[in-house]
Amino acid sequence: MTEDRENFNPDLIFERRKFVRVDGTFVVNYRDISVAYPKSDISQTRNISEGGLLFTTDKEFKKDTVLKLRLRLPDSSDYIDIKVRVVGSAQRVKNIMYETRVRFIGITDEGKDCIKKIVEHTLRKEKKG
Repeated sequence: MTEDRENFNPDLIFERRKFVRVDGTFVVNYRDISVAYPKSDISQTRNISEGGLLFTTDKEFKKDTVLKLRLRLPDSSDYIDIKVRVVGSAQRVKNIMYETRVRFIGITDEGKDCIKKIVEHTLRKEKKG
């Protein structure tokens, strides 16, 4: 019992992410698929993981809104289409800029592999210093 307490790390209990998130700026087109005639906007990511990403938007999205993203990654010759669910959207500049967090709910295996490679490459680069 004492040994368990010595090895206890309270930070591990509160970690909600399943995947490592790394900083990365990639071009992303996005649109709300629940709208009859959705307008597509272009932006950029702030960070990315194998499970989701954070990007800037020009409007606030309600939690659980489903969006369609078209993401361009450096190792891909084409765009990756991803269906995502909004986790949260926080205003950064009043009525102009929001940081929107999303998790992937529809992504191809090729898309997953591409994102995984980007994350691993970024981590190796950071480790080298």
